Amino acid sequence: MFPQLHIHPVLWFFAVTAVITGMLVEFVVIFLIVFIHELGHFAAARKFGWRIRRISLWVFGGVMETEEHSTKPMREEAWIIASGPLQHIWIYLLLLMFSKFEVLPQAVIQLGYLYNTTILLFNLLPIWPLDGGRIYFLMLSRFLPFRKAHSVTIISSIIFSAIGVFSFLIFYPFTLSTVMLAGFIIWENRLEWKQRYYIFIRFLVKRYMAKQNKLKVRPLVVAPDTRLIDVFSKFKRAETHHIFVKQAGRTEGWMDEKVCLYAYFKINQYQASAGEIMHSDE
Repeated sequence: MFPQLHIHPVLWFFAVTAVITGMLVEFVVIFLIVFIHELGHFAAARKFGWRIRRISLWVFGGVMETEEHSTKPMREEAWIIASGPLQHIWIYLLLLMFSKFEVLPQAVIQLGYLYNTTILLFNLLPIWPLDGGRIYFLMLSRFLPFRKAHSVTIISSIIFSAIGVFSFLIFYPFTLSTVMLAGFIIWENRLEWKQRYYIFIRFLVKRYMAKQNKLKVRPLVVAPDTRLIDVFSKFKRAETHHIFVKQAGRTEGWMDEKVCLYAYFKINQYQASAGEIMHSDE
């Protein structure tokens, strides 16, 4: 079943502007490329059985909204992210075929090449929620705890977006489309930043509810007075953890991460420390 398709108000604005200014062909070309790009994400997500709320389209990109954000295996997410940019390859081949058999006017073919390249490169920028930003987040998640990787991604994205906007305005003429596009990206980053704690808790809930965990085991050493939420902040996405409670160079014991997650989500011991949970489990 195809999910709900949402057209962002910015895209409606550009559609109306295109009709008024006689640039309808350019708009249709951009819309089709963006739509095909998002279909690539959608097809890959469906293949892996992800639940998809809707697909939102805006100028030079779109967002596939899903409940599975950062809760599925990293390999799955990498394939789904890559499936969008990969669509541009066969778009190039299609344009080449159209040119060879003169299916479309050369002017339209050239527009297709231009916008296909522009949209591809734009989406690969390390900016959230673009594909490049999501890839950057996955790369950071290999080396940093989930919570830190997510925060660093959003902060880096905002900084990179600001630098990009100022650079563009300095070296190129002012355009309303550039300002609106930058505003949309910054707004999305602001929302992601405001929701960062909810996203972190959702990551923990999914981890707690997982029946089987085939991740690589990595020990975590914490002090007895370390609060559970601070222990969780050290969790890496691609690893499961054995938590060792250690003080003054002496290890008091260890427990599986599921014990801490159970205490936090099932028994509601939100203020408990790692030492308290370990001794209560003895």
